[in-house]
Amino acid sequence: MLAPVEAVNVIGETFLMLRELARALEGGAKKLGKDGAVALVAVIGGLGLVSCKTTGVGFEYERAVARFVLESENRGSIVTMPVSEVRIQVDPTAVLTEFDLESVAVAEVELGQCLQFRLTHQASRTFYQASANNQGRRMVLIVNGQPLGLQRIERPVSDGIFYVFVEIPDADLPELARNLRGTSIEIQNKLRG
Repeated sequence: MLAPVEAVNVIGETFLMLRELARALEGGAKKLGKDGAVALVAVIGGLGLVSCKTTGVGFEYERAVARFVLESENRGSIVTMPVSEVRIQVDPTAVLTEFDLESVAVAEVELGQCLQFRLTHQASRTFYQASANNQGRRMVLIVNGQPLGLQRIERPVSDGIFYVFVEIPDADLPELARNLRGTSIEIQNKLRG
């Protein structure tokens, strides 16, 4: 899912491209007729909007950039959770980013459905230290600039796997997980060369 600002930018860029295409086709449009030119522009415009979805990883997904930030006591910015409206002051420096994710899946735990994150080997080692040093603090999941979930760090995370409850309907969790997983796979493929 695109953030509102990104969606406006994509739509604006698509409109500008279509306007330029219409100008370029103006001479050829006389041969196609007005209805033919409009149909051609609509088809090309539709292709531009479809390109917002990415399929280079074997399945269709929309780019979802994940950042994890830690609760901070006396510096940083305030984020507000979308449903509970919990306000948390967070350090703006991410402890984990989309580059650190190996996989994302929906998980069923005792308290309900959530997202399960599996870190890369290198990120697992780094996050072990960060989680050990920040026990008791909350970690906030930010996706495309929007805070969506949080989890209190109760113990050091030694295996690189952790769970986050997000403030979206359970029915939307598979799509969010697919988008986060697709973005992660795309990034890991690029890093491998």
